Amino acid sequence: MRTDMQGLDSLKNLRQQWQEDAVEEYPKDVLPELLVLYDVCGALDLNIFEAREVLGNAALQAVKEHINSPANIA
Repeated sequence: MRTDMQGLDSLKNLRQQWQEDAVEEYPKDVLPELLVLYDVCGALDLNIFEAREVLGNAALQAVKEHINSPANIA
């Protein structure tokens, strides 16, 4: 599934709102939301450049680090 520029802008605006709300604790404080947004980008078949546009560099890096980190299973 693909989306148009208006859809990408809407997703980007959502992320920017979370970024403004989190202030200094961004992206850590909104990581669960960013993980969902990353999954939405995947479900829409966005390429890495479009996903980076939606998520921004800091959020994309935080998501990748989280996904690639070892699982803490107790």
